[in-house]
Amino acid sequence: NIRVETVPTVYGQDAVLRLFNFDESLLNLDLLGIPPRQRREIDEVVSHPRGLMLMVGPTGSGKSTTLYSVLNALNTSDRKLITLEDPVEYSLSGISQIPIDTTHGQSFADGLRSVLRLDPDVVMVGEIRDTDTARTAIQASITGHLVLSSFHANSTSTAFSRMIDMIGVNPIFSSAIRLVIAQRLVRRLVDTTKEEYEPDEATRNYVKRVLAGIPADVECPDLDTFKLWRPKPSNDAPFGYKGRIVIMEQLIVTEEIQKYIRGDVEDVHPESIEQTAKAEGMLTLEQVGVLAALRGETTLEEVGRVI
Repeated sequence: NIRVETVPTVYGQDAVLRLFNFDESLLNLDLLGIPPRQRREIDEVVSHPRGLMLMVGPTGSGKSTTLYSVLNALNTSDRKLITLEDPVEYSLSGISQIPIDTTHGQSFADGLRSVLRLDPDVVMVGEIRDTDTARTAIQASITGHLVLSSFHANSTSTAFSRMIDMIGVNPIFSSAIRLVIAQRLVRRLVDTTKEEYEPDEATRNYVKRVLAGIPADVECPDLDTFKLWRPKPSNDAPFGYKGRIVIMEQLIVTEEIQKYIRGDVEDVHPESIEQTAKAEGMLTLEQVGVLAALRGETTLEEVGRVI
């Protein structure tokens, strides 16, 4: 399946084609390359019957795929799942999927209010784009529903400051939001052809600086002797990469983070929220990406390209 966007220009049509693989079996959290520590955090949050989980990142960062994979994990016979999407990207068996045509006056907020009367257990809202949708999603998440959605922001801390700008300081939001995930996609090295090499001193110093102070429970090689890998082209993979993996920054909403949302802390700059989250064990996108490079899953160049 292909989604096509075109626009006329002086020199002819400018077109972008997005290719979609509609194999439902691939929408699986186990296949996304999520490290065990972060996978446990996701499982813990979505095991609760209510709350709000937000996916953030730029267009093309895999937010929809991750949300669909979470839905697949939750799709059991004892749960009713409903999605609101513009458009429906993947058809999933056992889930009621509702297309929202925003070009003809429909809105996610109105759709969500209607859906809540259908007694769902889990609701996925394709994207929170305005204040009305944000407030409705928050209200739904504190009245016995697990709500999953996406939001445009570059990092987890930026998502909080943007949401606060949108809806204001909101004690209800602080009790509703449970997890924010910022993600990017990086190309995966081909295991059978990738080449190991010794990084130079500048690269070693960069890695040490980025990973300074990471939690003790995070698996990490010796930073004085680590090796890196680079792609090696082959007939099967002309660029030395095949497929992509996800790198995630996951912010668990703790009591300290809730203080920013409730207005208990005046300084709600993204930098302050990030520092608080890091002090409580959060790994940033850059740290997660560097760790993936140290495991030989991708390269530092790929990480630098997407962050």
